[in-house]
Amino acid sequence: MKKALAMFACLCTLLIVPALSSAGGVPELLAVMQDTRAKLLALVDSTDQAVQAGLIADLMKSHGDIDQRIAALGAGSDDVAKEKMSKFKPIWDSFKETREKEIFPALQVGDKAKAQSIGKGVQAGRFQQMIEILK
Repeated sequence: MKKALAMFACLCTLLIVPALSSAGGVPELLAVMQDTRAKLLALVDSTDQAVQAGLIADLMKSHGDIDQRIAALGAGSDDVAKEKMSKFKPIWDSFKETREKEIFPALQVGDKAKAQSIGKGVQAGRFQQMIEILK
């Protein structure tokens, strides 16, 4: 029984620790955030629907990556990172909701002006708040 528990603990370590470390730390999250912001700005400035579709797919993938990084940092042993994630996550959730419920639909109906206004307005403010938290 002890041997089985030891093997289980070892297996968990082999599976969980690399998953957490692959998420990177706060500097890596900051880099992903900056890349994601550039994609969002390109999206709201684009008029080509094929380009927009590609950027939306890239953004969805990037946002999934960011969600994983937030979860890993929030569950890790670094108290500073945990504190940052507790402040960061509510803003991030609002950012995502606005993107999905307002920006994407505006672009889908061809209302580029509305998408730009939101993306370069309220979203810019939220993005700046998140960047300040990560610094």
